[in-house]
Amino acid sequence: MYPPTIAGPHPDRIAYILAPSGADSPHPGPGASAGQVTYAELDAESNRLAHYWREAGVKPGDSVVIVMENNIWWPVVTAAGMRSGVYVTPVNWHLTAPELAVLLDEAKPAAIVTSTRLTDTVLAAVDAYLRGPDGPDGPPERAPDLLCTDLLCPDPTTPTGDRYTPWAGVRTDWPATPVEGELLGARVLFSGGTTGRPKRFAQPLRGIHPADAPVRHSDLTAKLGVDENTVLLLPAPNYHAAPFTFTLITLAAGGTVVCMDRFDAAAAMTAITAHGVTHSQWVPTMLVRLLRLPDRDRIELSPLHRTAFTSGAPCPPHLKAAIDDWWGPILHEYYGASEGYGHTYISPADARTHPGSVGKPLGNTRLHIIKDGVELPAGEDGTVCFESIGDSTAAYKEMGDIGHLDDDGFLYLVGRAGYMIISGGVNIYPEEIEAALSEHPAVADAAVIGVPDPEFGESVKAIVEPAPGHEVTADELITHCRSRIAGYKVPRIVQIVDDLPRLPTGKLNKPTLIERFGAAVATP
Repeated sequence: MYPPTIAGPHPDRIAYILAPSGADSPHPGPGASAGQVTYAELDAESNRLAHYWREAGVKPGDSVVIVMENNIWWPVVTAAGMRSGVYVTPVNWHLTAPELAVLLDEAKPAAIVTSTRLTDTVLAAVDAYLRGPDGPDGPPERAPDLLCTDLLCPDPTTPTGDRYTPWAGVRTDWPATPVEGELLGARVLFSGGTTGRPKRFAQPLRGIHPADAPVRHSDLTAKLGVDENTVLLLPAPNYHAAPFTFTLITLAAGGTVVCMDRFDAAAAMTAITAHGVTHSQWVPTMLVRLLRLPDRDRIELSPLHRTAFTSGAPCPPHLKAAIDDWWGPILHEYYGASEGYGHTYISPADARTHPGSVGKPLGNTRLHIIKDGVELPAGEDGTVCFESIGDSTAAYKEMGDIGHLDDDGFLYLVGRAGYMIISGGVNIYPEEIEAALSEHPAVADAAVIGVPDPEFGESVKAIVEPAPGHEVTADELITHCRSRIAGYKVPRIVQIVDDLPRLPTGKLNKPTLIERFGAAVATP
């Protein structure tokens, strides 16, 4: 993403729009255009921020951490980093100060960008990071520069204090022209979850000018048809891999990103029509909530919305079929690691002939299914691995997922290795059971875990959140599962709850689930 490439011929083209969910007002935008950013504004504002960092001592090869909720400044901060040769590192803004301090110790940032809402948490995290009694590398050489983007919002009377710089007050002090020696930056992501020490996954710094950057995920981009005419709706948190990556891809192509400040199913459907959205990115949980909108048959579908795609977790066949019935055959799916080991892709047409598959590998990669160091034939479950074709020195990269290939080379995932349940010596994968439970009309969300069992080692336990206005019993759900999956997979215990813990990305928060519901209880 290099804004001058588009800003030169198309300065007034809209690069980014913040679509409010209805819960909060949009943050003021750069320049005079509140709620949206043109490519000319994106170029100028990212230059100003790059100059500010350069003066503050941030140099190529340093890390810049972004701790912000979805707001209008995201593309500016990202573009500034990608033209300054730094590691652009977005992190989960829902973390507590101690959790965030662990990530800061991993990232060793030269600068942190945050917002008014999160400043207190970030300051507390920086304090903990600087103390660093348990830090493996000792105390950092210098404190990171702290920049707060949005002090004009939501409360203009918020005191700025003296520990960070309010960007609104200094942004016009810096030139709107490029810094000397622009270099392409790199994306950094952390492994998910909030327990243990997260792992940092950094793409390499290439040492090239940002205008010379190669197209990201060119095969996937071509399959999805992302180009200068794309208007992409992103309803998920920007720190997550898919929204962050597709922001870069869409802006590099000269398209428009429509970002929601938070996911809301009704607001998302409104945004598709209001902004002429052509493409949209989802996780399966969001699709479930879209399908459960009241009076959804009365929602007018936009004829411009021609491509939707899902990732982050396998999309169950019945869910894809329901979306196809509603939107038509426009739902694509891809699967891959945030670390960039490889990706698979499946089209709407192939999803109908290979239900449940996440597709075939894209690009210069090959898939392998491995167990105990041996490659397995089609139909047998093992660890999913990617191989980079043509690189004889590269080892297979394990994904942490269990799955199998069919005779046509399509990949099917059956679960995460770390959450597999072993009951009576038999391997059981929660995802298959969760998919079966989610087919019940009275189920809004379902999670499956293993709980201690004196006879079998572990028993299958389901935790179910009923759909609004519905009631359901454990016996009903057990009977429902027996008609869809093998008897040994059917939950022996079903617990009905008001809500399930999920990450902001929509994925189930399995560590919290196990902590909260992992104790054995009496079978109903």
